[in-house]
Amino acid sequence: MKDYKKVMLGSVATSALLLGAGAATTPALAGSAEVGHKKGSFYIKSKDGKFSVITGARIQFLYTYQDNDDENTGDASSSDTSFNARRVRFGVKGRAGHKKLSYKVGLNISTNSSAGQDGDDSGLQSTDTYLKWKFSKAASVTAGVWKQRFTESHTNGSGALTFVDMARGTSNLLRIERDVGVGLSGKIKTVGYELSIINGNTRKSPASNKNQSVHAHVRIEPFGKFGKFYEGDRKHSKKLKVIATAAGFYKDNVSFSTRGNQNTFMSLAGNADVTGWAFGAAAKWRGLSVAGEYAAQRFRDADGSNVPGSTTRVAGEKAQAWNIEASYFVMPKKWSVAARYERFMTNTYASKNPGTVGATDTGGERRWGLATSYHFNGHANKVTADWIVLEDNNGATDSTGALVRSEDNRFRVQWQVGF
Repeated sequence: MKDYKKVMLGSVATSALLLGAGAATTPALAGSAEVGHKKGSFYIKSKDGKFSVITGARIQFLYTYQDNDDENTGDASSSDTSFNARRVRFGVKGRAGHKKLSYKVGLNISTNSSAGQDGDDSGLQSTDTYLKWKFSKAASVTAGVWKQRFTESHTNGSGALTFVDMARGTSNLLRIERDVGVGLSGKIKTVGYELSIINGNTRKSPASNKNQSVHAHVRIEPFGKFGKFYEGDRKHSKKLKVIATAAGFYKDNVSFSTRGNQNTFMSLAGNADVTGWAFGAAAKWRGLSVAGEYAAQRFRDADGSNVPGSTTRVAGEKAQAWNIEASYFVMPKKWSVAARYERFMTNTYASKNPGTVGATDTGGERRWGLATSYHFNGHANKVTADWIVLEDNNGATDSTGALVRSEDNRFRVQWQVGF
């Protein structure tokens, strides 16, 4: 019942927003406010430009069919099929009394029942909610909840992709989940940056915290603004565009209680100091785009122990992931094809023989596949389909002791509408 109450609350809030927009069109307010539609969004703004409300929404309807490996499951008819409205997002943004002060409030309604798989649990959730003061192009201060820029897969967002979804290793397992804090960001000529101090336990954690965490990101765009890292070259750029990125973070004395509370999906228990780093590069030219990145996280026991495979399952653990993908817009702004390969490894030291000093990783999971998308109206109305092979040994072995790898095949089709 709680989820339904949340959905009803969201519906009431949306209705109130629409009523407010309608009220702005009355003769009493017509002289002081402007109502219109631009770049796919409705807006209300004061004549002096100091106040504004810009609405936005994105709906993704997904169909998935997965053929699971019979040898691994032992089930001759092992397949899954489902429909899902995983992301139904809406929100408002604009200016809050000054041309340099902006805000954003985002909400997500989802039918996803896989808790935390993409940071989009079922029910109603708050996403990005923050205030930002822009001193200049070189410096802005942000306070609230937002997506700190660590891996480009996660920062890119789900709405501007050539695949149905981001690479799992760098976007889910080793990302920084949205968090609460303050940050400084900006761009000086061809170099952009972001520095932030955050709670470190994600946006869903209790407010109480012993120590804050720190995060930094830098990017270089030598030939001008690059745009979204994994978007593809929709407009067939006549000039070469290149971007290189690097990021790092340090989380002090983080509490682990469940395997997904840090979106690392590592089987941990206890407290750990976590260090993470990531590197990426991408280029696009005349419809062709190539992008890839590497990310890693290291977990050390907060009590000072650093013995791999300790009983806390924290000390000495390491996770890493990397991916590369390429896309080409056969028809500029309309039709693209893409290919991707990725590999990720979690519980590097303890996943094969937990509790054994020097235990090694089982080989991790590999994924590769193809995708195509057709844009009826840019990202505002498009259909994307992809086929992915998921290769994972799950630590299983055959009668000879050799690792047994499953090769599941997954086919997805997604319709996205944004306005």
